[in-house]
Amino acid sequence: MAQTKQKKEIVALVVLLAIAAVVWYGFVGKSRIGAAGLFQSGTAGQYAPLDVQDYSGPIQQLEKTRSTDYKASGRNIFVAHALPVDPVKGGTVPQQPIAPPFRPQGPMPPAPPPPPQLGMKFFGYGATPVNSPRLAFLQDGDEIRIVREGDIIKNHIRITHIGNDSIEYEDTSTGMKNKEPLETPPPTTTQ
Repeated sequence: MAQTKQKKEIVALVVLLAIAAVVWYGFVGKSRIGAAGLFQSGTAGQYAPLDVQDYSGPIQQLEKTRSTDYKASGRNIFVAHALPVDPVKGGTVPQQPIAPPFRPQGPMPPAPPPPPQLGMKFFGYGATPVNSPRLAFLQDGDEIRIVREGDIIKNHIRITHIGNDSIEYEDTSTGMKNKEPLETPPPTTTQ
């Protein structure tokens, strides 16, 4: 049984090789490379140059097309339909001026509220040595307040993040967020 299967495969292989040889001969076997190295078909014969006596006609037509200038006729070449025709005059109707864009009238919605303001100067941060949250130092006038992330100040501002160069906070009544940069103190002069 294995031999009959193997024989069938060999017969199929021989048939496929025969088909490939016929196709190859049909496309490649009939063509040849000429003395000039150009691909020539075996059935087309030898190369014969064009029998043209005078080239002045095509050259004049080419020069005429090169010298033409485009002159606009008022028609938009990017629109497929034609301009409307005036039945009285027989010409095209001039285009109407474009109307100004629609502007809403009546009361306008109120502007969004401004972002919350901390109202204090963020001048430093720190942390205790035992894995505690960061602390921020805020100056409110002459008072110094020490706050950590999650604390609420002024009854409506929650500190959300204390970074190396800024403090982020949100207004608990509106949900709006904002941040303040770290303000470096002015350099002290010693005398």
